[in-house]
Amino acid sequence: MTGLADARCYSFESVNFPGRYLRHADSRVRNSPDDGSALMCADATFCARPGVGGVGVTFESLNIPGSYLRHFESQVYIAAGTAGSGFNRPQTLTADSSWTLAAPWAP
Repeated sequence: MTGLADARCYSFESVNFPGRYLRHADSRVRNSPDDGSALMCADATFCARPGVGGVGVTFESLNIPGSYLRHFESQVYIAAGTAGSGFNRPQTLTADSSWTLAAPWAP
């Protein structure tokens, strides 16, 4: 769906729990209810960029530019790849933050 804080970007709403969105807090991304605040809307908005790995698409945090939606150890974070270890290490940011878009399995 269009971004809650910027219509040029995206917010990811849960199908199973309508009104809940992927939102980052302290770099961790979780499924959170929309409380209507400006911060919630900004935290739940990600802008599509060319894939940092050269393929696909990368989703950049609207309110923390340079931080990208990425998976790490079966969890989701936003990261800039500026730390030496953990979810923010640069060695795996490229592959873990490039997403391939596909048609949904069901409408």
